[in-house]
Amino acid sequence: MPLYVLALTDTPLGRWTAGDRRLLTADYDGVHVVYERRSEAPALTDAELRDQHRLVIAIANRARAVLPARFGSLIARRELTALLRRHDAEIRTALEQVRDRVQMTVRVLGATPRHPPRARVTSGREYLERARQHLAPSLPRQAVRLLVAVRPYVVSERREPGAGRLLATLYHLVDASQIGRYTKAAGTRVPGVIVSGPWPPFAFSPQLW
Repeated sequence: MPLYVLALTDTPLGRWTAGDRRLLTADYDGVHVVYERRSEAPALTDAELRDQHRLVIAIANRARAVLPARFGSLIARRELTALLRRHDAEIRTALEQVRDRVQMTVRVLGATPRHPPRARVTSGREYLERARQHLAPSLPRQAVRLLVAVRPYVVSERREPGAGRLLATLYHLVDASQIGRYTKAAGTRVPGVIVSGPWPPFAFSPQLW
């Protein structure tokens, strides 16, 4: 029966139950795969995604380093073995990076910027500059102030461009011991900025699946 992988960890968790879900762990030379036995992948409904999120949090509460498998992944054991061997260095580096760390998520909202009609791109440099502006759009002043305030506690940052009123989403990897300082620096409420977490480091998992 295929394995429905939920996360990779640095900790042998054995067999255990989270709610009504029976979880198992397989050891691949020190990389531990937390999975369920399933004949087919579940439909990715909102309820299922919430349940998977709950399971990953339960796994993270038992292991110092967790790499969630986004949305889970149904894979045959032989294929899993080959995948882990192929990405061994990447996985071990990522586990080391996230050990004893958690993710904070910052969503920046604002009015959709209005740009004048763009002239035709005439050089490679201009193309790259436009691509950079898309990936890292200008953010409101209050959001920039918040990001500057939390920067001393951020080990690594990943950013995704938004759409519509969502200008950007930023993912911060933070030492678990520094979460209190991070949240204090972020403040209680900043207009147009939503800070959530701590979460397992979803955004810092290698894209294996």
